[in-house]
Amino acid sequence: MVRASRTALILLGGMATRAGGRAKYLFEYEGETFLQRQIKTLTLVTDEIILSCRDVEQAREVTASFPYPCVIDTIKGTGPVEGIRSALSHTKGDFIIIVACDMPFISAAVIEELFTRIGNADVAIPEWEAGHLEPLHAVYRREALIWFFSNYTARRIRDITDQLSTLVIPVNEIQKLDPELKTFTNINYLQEFSVLTQ
Repeated sequence: MVRASRTALILLGGMATRAGGRAKYLFEYEGETFLQRQIKTLTLVTDEIILSCRDVEQAREVTASFPYPCVIDTIKGTGPVEGIRSALSHTKGDFIIIVACDMPFISAAVIEELFTRIGNADVAIPEWEAGHLEPLHAVYRREALIWFFSNYTARRIRDITDQLSTLVIPVNEIQKLDPELKTFTNINYLQEFSVLTQ
């Protein structure tokens, strides 16, 4: 059986205010930028990679080093939901893995598991014990996202998952593939990055 096609959407937007204004996707770990690390991983499990940028200036900066399609937010300053909405018409995959650019250790095995587990659901999303979801490390059905944005306006990604058929996957099941759960590590502050690189 031919598997469904897959897109990776990396959200690069945001002003990086908590990172001192530095673009987090250009932080380096072990000689590679976060974005290089993510692309290398996502190439293993997807058929195309799309980069979501906040504006023309950021897109120009990104494409100078990364030869992947960049999609610019139509409405500025409205967060990751707008990044998803604006990029959606440029994606081709039946399913889309959406990841934030500040997650340098995403795991190909974990992402493959999300693609495999989604089945007939619209979303496959990891969940921590306290009920905290990982919407920027989740797989979405493209047709379901198109339907959602045709019928609803969202401010938070939770608005999307609340309206769609969402398969919640406990992180303790993911831990079998990633014992330290490093795939969910995200760097928001310069202090966190300093600890990472020590």
